[in-house]
Formats: sequence, C-alpha cells, structure tokens
Amino acid sequence: MKLSLMTSNIWADVFGNPVRGRDRALMSIVSRYRPDILMLQEAHPHWHECDVMKIGLPALGYAVSAPDLGGNPLNYTPLLYNSNRFEELRSLFRLYSGPNDYLSKSVSGAVLRDKTGGESFAALSTHLYYAQSEKGNEVRRKSAAELAEFIRILAGTEIPAFCGGDFNCDIGSGAFEILAANGIFCSSLYAAERVDFVRTDHKNPRYDAESGLYVPAQPSNKENKYSIDHIVFRGGKIRIGSYRVITDEAAMILSDHCPVLITAEC
Repeated sequence: MKLSLMTSNIWADVFGNPVRGRDRALMSIVSRYRPDILMLQEAHPHWHECDVMKIGLPALGYAVSAPDLGGNPLNYTPLLYNSNRFEELRSLFRLYSGPNDYLSKSVSGAVLRDKTGGESFAALSTHLYYAQSEKGNEVRRKSAAELAEFIRILAGTEIPAFCGGDFNCDIGSGAFEILAANGIFCSSLYAAERVDFVRTDHKNPRYDAESGLYVPAQPSNKENKYSIDHIVFRGGKIRIGSYRVITDEAAMILSDHCPVLITAEC
C-alpha cells in the first residue's frame, strides 16, 4: 500500500497573526499536493471555525477524525484523511502529562483501512512541549515514552503506524532516543529521495495590518537535522520513498513552520 502523509504546524493565531489569508495558503498547499493523510498542529479555535476547515477541505474529500476528547474543549492536533480512499476503524485522543499550554500538547490518531485493498494502518498527529531548556527536554522525553504507549494502545504491535507533528526537538535529542528504543524512527533518515532538505522551522511571516496581507517568510538556511517537525514511523516493512520540506510561497505565508510531506509504502 502506497501512502502520502503531510504534517503542518499551522500557527495558532495568538501572536497578532490572524487566520484569514493563511487559511487560503493551507488550502493551496493541500490542493497542490493532495496528501492521503494530513496531520495538523496549533489548530486554534479560529482555525476550526474558518471556511477552509469547514467547507474547503471537506470538498476535497478530507474527513476529520473525531475521537472522544474526554472533556477536553478542543483538539489542537487534528488528523484528517482522504475519506474517499479510507474508512476509520477506531480513534484515540490523549493529552500529554506535565506542562500543557492551552491544553494543546496532545496526540490525535485513528486506525484507517483502505477501502479497496483492505490494508490497515495507524496515523497520528502530535505536538510536544516547547520550552528549550533542561526542563523542556525532560518533559519531551516523558512525552516520547507516552507517545510510544499511545501508538501501542491505538494500533497494537502489528499494524504499521505513522505520526507527524511538531516535536519541538531535533533528531539528536533524548526524546528521539526513547522513540528509537521503542522501534519508532524518523522518516527523514530513511527516505530514498529528499527535496528542499532544509530546517522546517523559520522566521515568522509578517502580517501587514494595513493591507490585510501576509509578507512571506524566507525558508531556513540551516540543515534539516536541526528541524523540529517530523514524521516518524513504526513497522519494519515500511519503506520511505520521498521526504519533502514544502517551501512554496503559500507555505511561507501559512506559518513559522514548513509542512513536511513524505511518501511511504507498507
């Protein structure tokens, strides 16, 4: 089974950065690349309320997985999938323990089945704690262990699984050591082809209030190994075909993070 998966931190509008305009950038990116799976982070209330999420993406065939939020007011890490191709078998939502601003550090995922071939896999979206300090490193290490357990709860031990998100740490961090110890690996290290292989996070696009338009940011000039946005996978038979950091103008308007797109076979 061949898949394409995209993760994107879409930048919560709490920094003087309204969704309007950036929502059209998200629509442009998704329309162009048409990933089978879309993993979002920082989906602030205004993102959930915008027409792109309510009308535009559903018109392209995307469904939003709707797990039981357990009383949580909002899912900041929604998972979307191509409902023409897949059916949802079960879903999961969990908040990470420890510090959790806006209750946004979470995991949202589903087990999906291909309607034609019958193959099943798990896909999850996540966002780990942000602080770049020893405390932050400790929180992320704990979250990495929790993520491995959440994947096991959702998918068992046999179903292949993918998880995309803003991990707020690079592949050399302790969190990734814990993931690797649980058989979870970063796709950037295994891709047969790499496109625009730069660091994913970058300076903010600038909002011009007078014109109501965004001035695109510039892609990072740093190496991809310093990225904090990743798509990881679990499953020995998974093969990563391509890994792309999307640096289109729309991506540089959308957020302070570039989307990451991979193709995989499992």
